[in-house]
Amino acid sequence: MKRSEIYAAQEIVRRQLASAGIVVNDETPVEIADFGLGRYHAEGLGLVVRVNEPEYCSKWLTLTPGQQCPMHYHKVKKETFFVLQGTVVVRTSNETVTLNPGDRYTLFPGTPHTFGSVAGAVIEEVSTHDENADSYFENAAVIRDPVSEED
Repeated sequence: MKRSEIYAAQEIVRRQLASAGIVVNDETPVEIADFGLGRYHAEGLGLVVRVNEPEYCSKWLTLTPGQQCPMHYHKVKKETFFVLQGTVVVRTSNETVTLNPGDRYTLFPGTPHTFGSVAGAVIEEVSTHDENADSYFENAAVIRDPVSEED
């Protein structure tokens, strides 16, 4: 993604969080993950890492309308999604679950999953410690670490 596209997406994430009653200051890092695919609005995710300690992690995840996170799994990480705003569809190899505000869903290590939202959503993720290297994507073209280009 070009740096200007990242800045624009970060502002959208900040507005989504604010609409869910979550305040993040200007110094709070907002990660824009396009997974190296160049299709952020279709396959992407906004992330704010609240805390990532050896024992636990907490993040806010945002999905814009029609956006989804690519199919992946974690060998170590166990995570629970709490939907704060919008409707989220989580798909695993065994089931498809629709989550609404107040709902939660736990994913265990080794469970391939994808999630998305038709109209946009804000999710709180609480998990064991998170490492980008513990994300294994079905699409071999995915690059987990953020990549940006100058304008």
